[in-house]
Amino acid sequence: MAQSFAAMVDQWTRDSEARLLAVFQRAVELLADELGLSRSNGGRTPYRTGNLVRSLVARIGDMPGQGGPDQKYAGSDVGAVVAQAILGDAISLGFQANYARRMNYGFVGMDETGRLYNQAGAGFVEYAASVWPTIVELAAEEIKGQVMGRAV
Repeated sequence: MAQSFAAMVDQWTRDSEARLLAVFQRAVELLADELGLSRSNGGRTPYRTGNLVRSLVARIGDMPGQGGPDQKYAGSDVGAVVAQAILGDAISLGFQANYARRMNYGFVGMDETGRLYNQAGAGFVEYAASVWPTIVELAAEEIKGQVMGRAV
């Protein structure tokens, strides 16, 4: 028996929502990848020990909090958080390392231990935000390729 027009529209709507969610989730994952890409690998994020990159976390809703001084991080939770997201959620990505702001924006002055700094910022957060439209396009192409049954 042929499917009714209403059933076809309903199926199209469900498929479209699933594809939108897949693009949203993949784009956030790609954004996190960009934020974690070190200078030596073509990115903008400073990398010395890897602790800064490992401090990147995701939250649905509010921004993640900052960690304590000299805290060591095991790794990112972006994939697990993204997998729980639904359409309409706001996913916040943030670095918990207490020195992340200095690395991004730079710092001129004396720190609390008396060390003098004149450090330029790397601007890795602003750069990642600036390429967000391109990241969404890439995510859409990947999902479209999966739907169409072709490798991307």
